[in-house]
This record gives sequence, structure tokens and C-alpha cells, in this order.
Amino acid sequence: MVKSGNSTIVRSAARALDVLEIVVQAEKAPTFTMIQKASGIPKSSLSYLMQELMQKRYVQYDPESKVYYPGLALLALSAECMSTTNFSVELTRGIKSLQEETGETTHAVIREGRFAIFIGKQASAKAVSSVLNIGFKLGAHATGCGLVMLASLPDDELHALIDPVTLEQYTPYTITDKKRLYREIRRVRRYGYAFDDQGNILGGCCIAAPVYNREKEVVAAISISVLASKATISYLRFLRRKVKEKAQEISMRLGYL
Repeated sequence: MVKSGNSTIVRSAARALDVLEIVVQAEKAPTFTMIQKASGIPKSSLSYLMQELMQKRYVQYDPESKVYYPGLALLALSAECMSTTNFSVELTRGIKSLQEETGETTHAVIREGRFAIFIGKQASAKAVSSVLNIGFKLGAHATGCGLVMLASLPDDELHALIDPVTLEQYTPYTITDKKRLYREIRRVRRYGYAFDDQGNILGGCCIAAPVYNREKEVVAAISISVLASKATISYLRFLRRKVKEKAQEISMRLGYL
């Protein structure tokens, strides 16, 4: 049984976290009334809590506009968390979570020139993947993750990588026509994700999304691979939502705001 004193401390901590989330996530800086309405905390208790948070500099109050902002201590704490975040750990944790949520094979990929390097894989019971081991390399044009990372490049850098070479053909469905590839990259830029339809393995599709760092650079991509026979429109919409949400989550943990 939890002692009443401990229960009070836990409730106070939960309320403080609720308030901080409201202040940080609000579309515009909230007033006391807005915070009270969103949190459901009694006014007298909330007043005391806000005083405590301001005293510890987790929240800052503007007396002119009567709104609250994240305080210096909260910003410093957030920056410290981001600076100690391990890139590979966050990618591994992210694709593992994504695999558990979808039941499909997931990958984490970085770019090396015009190639996609697979640095992480979480396999389902019936894995759909051409990736045999970590460090596996494929032409970026033939993978969802590769397309996402190519799409992040400025046009001059993209053309410098692609124009002089002959693109590898891994399956009959691999995009090797450069005009078609550039059209697909423009589509990826527009919608924020890539779909690979059997480009590197027959019978397998994948949906990929970009991972950003705190400098707003695409530093990796993650994907979900699925049997082409399962790739119905409704299922692909579900997987697209899941991979974009997870990529956003990983990006935020890497400092992308």
C-alpha cells in the first residue's frame, strides 16, 4: 500500500509534469486560465504550483501579456538531454519499437554518397528484407530509405551524385531511368515519405521516413518492410502513419524541434 505522504508527492509530481507539457506544447503561450482548464487542477493548487515552477525557473511568466513560457532551467535541462543522446541507441530503440507496434520488419539506414548503408534491422517472424547483415549497402535509388535521403539533398548535389553513373538494377522494378527517379524524388519531397515497390527485392515493399538532427539535417531514415501481397491501400496508410510518427519521435529525441 502506498503511504498517503508518498501518494501526495507522486500526485504533485504528476501535476507539475502535466503543467510543463501544457506550457511547452501549447500552440500559443497559455494564460493561467488556459492551464487550469487544460490540466483540471484546482485554482488554489495550481497557483501554488506555478509559483514553485517559476521559482525554480522551469516556467517564466510575462506580467504584461499574462502568459507563461518555458523557463531557462527547463530549456537548459532539455539541451543537456539532447547533447547526451546517443544516435545509434535512439535509432535502434526506435525501429525496435516500430517493429513491435506493426509486427513487420524495420530498418535504420544512413547514406554514404549515393548508397544506402543499413545500420539497424529488427526482423519480424516472417522477415521481408534483402538485408543480410549490418553494413549491407544498396544503391539509394532502389530503397525507400535511400530515396528519402536523396530527396534531402540540394539539386546540384543530387545531380552530381546521380548523373555521371549507371544505376544498378536489382529487380525488374528498380528505378533506373533518371528522369523517373527525379520525379519520384520530387514526390518524396512533397509528401515527406518514400514508397519502394519491389525495387530491391521481389515480393517486398517498404515505406520510409526521414530522421532529422537538431540542425534540421536528414541524418538517417527508417523504414517498414512488408510483403507486396499485404500492401493494400489501407494497410499502407497505416504503415505510413506509423513510420512517420516514429521518425518524428526519434528526430525529437535527437534535438529536432
